[in-house]
Amino acid sequence: MKQNIRPSRLFTGFVKITGVPFTALFFKAKIIYEDKSAFKKAYRKPFILVSNHMSLLDFPLYMTIFFSRNIRFLMAEVLFSKNKLFSWFLYKLGGIYVDRNKYNTAFVGESLETLDKGQSIGVFPQGRVRYNNIHFPFKPGTAYIAMHTNAPIIPVYTDGNYGLTKRVTVVIGKELYISDYIDETQTKDEQLKTLTELIEKRVMELEKNTRENKEEKINN
Repeated sequence: MKQNIRPSRLFTGFVKITGVPFTALFFKAKIIYEDKSAFKKAYRKPFILVSNHMSLLDFPLYMTIFFSRNIRFLMAEVLFSKNKLFSWFLYKLGGIYVDRNKYNTAFVGESLETLDKGQSIGVFPQGRVRYNNIHFPFKPGTAYIAMHTNAPIIPVYTDGNYGLTKRVTVVIGKELYISDYIDETQTKDEQLKTLTELIEKRVMELEKNTRENKEEKINN
């Protein structure tokens, strides 16, 4: 059950700084931008980071890559049920509680409030970590939040290649504004479905392009 624990920027900053040696050694992230200049402009404003989900390490990875921004991530209820200390830790880092087993949209209001305050949010719309190379479809929560804010969506893809002898690749796509894609001739449910598919397509395009580039390098 959600607790009334306020997130702390000071605490988050401390965790980021003390985690730098570990992340530098373990991630060694290779970052690729679709349009770096456009990203820098979008980065100055509150945004919605949307990513595929390869591992629980995706969260600390993005805390490292987007070091200077305070991003509050939507997190599944199962993470908060581990133990009280870990739950407290996640809340202090700004975790936004999402109960996937109940029809509870409190996370939407908290996400919109966060964006209104000038902070950013991070979402893994698949709702779970990928396993056995199964692709889980995106859930509509991200599109619903985006429909009620002017914040841009920044699509991100990671290949999840974590390990001491490995190097993870992260592709940051060009931002998109949901308002540019809303079709007023559609019902709200149709709009939500269309926009969810759009967001999923953008992230999956980053994955496809990354795989094709890797294959091309191998063949050459």
